[in-house]
Amino acid sequence: MSLRDALTAFAEGWEDDLSASWRKALAGVQPDPLAVLDTLTFSPAQPIYPTRRGVVLAGARADAHVFRAFDGVAPSKVRCVLIGQDPYPLLSRATGRSFEQGDLAAWAVKSAAVAGSLRVLVRMLVAARIGDPGVLKLSWAAFAQHAATLPLESPRDLFDRLQAQGVLCLNAGLTITRYKSGGAPEQTKGHIPFWRPVVGQVLRSIATRHTGHVVFICLGQFSQQLMSAEGVEAAAVKAGTWQTRAAGLALSHPVAPGFINGPNPFLMVNSKLASMGAATIDW
Repeated sequence: MSLRDALTAFAEGWEDDLSASWRKALAGVQPDPLAVLDTLTFSPAQPIYPTRRGVVLAGARADAHVFRAFDGVAPSKVRCVLIGQDPYPLLSRATGRSFEQGDLAAWAVKSAAVAGSLRVLVRMLVAARIGDPGVLKLSWAAFAQHAATLPLESPRDLFDRLQAQGVLCLNAGLTITRYKSGGAPEQTKGHIPFWRPVVGQVLRSIATRHTGHVVFICLGQFSQQLMSAEGVEAAAVKAGTWQTRAAGLALSHPVAPGFINGPNPFLMVNSKLASMGAATIDW
């Protein structure tokens, strides 16, 4: 079976998995099967995941689904969009929210048990929360050892809390099958272009609102290319909302060398929000 046909079948009736407010924001947009390279193949041995709402795959977290990022946050309430590349390339880890690791119940585990990007981001978030950049100098082992003494929720509670704060944890590609460091063809010529119209409309609809404020954190080239290709800034400029109600941050991927020693993205978001006269996020 071709990946194009498999994704088309997978996405049938996809709007039904969304709330009414998100269906309205995404009215008239559809995934693009023709953007999927027609030579890419699909095997049930490598299922498409995260799966659809209400369908549980063995080994996946029970609440994982392709639109998990949209649960519990209305389009009008989004204040930050944290954009990654793909779901984690392990079924047990992918939840539908970017950077959330589904098989992680606590922080006090060995480094190898936590995705590299999450190890970096959670330390930067804690540094922003407590106002102490010294946290960034801790190895993961040291951080994990003291995690229980830090003002830090469990992994799942943290992402639930961020969502309640209006943080939309979104990937450029909403699903995945085969993964390769740097991007397998199934990622770059399959899943990401298939979902691009949907993700692009999510970003444009939020960027062009005339109420509320939002900052987009684009981590890595795929999310930055998506913002550009989908004309998010251009649409916001035309709507008169860019730098008044919407702004963007283009940063390297969290696993890039030196990222953890660079500007703190969470503090940068709050600085951008404050410059637009908006309330900051309680990270």
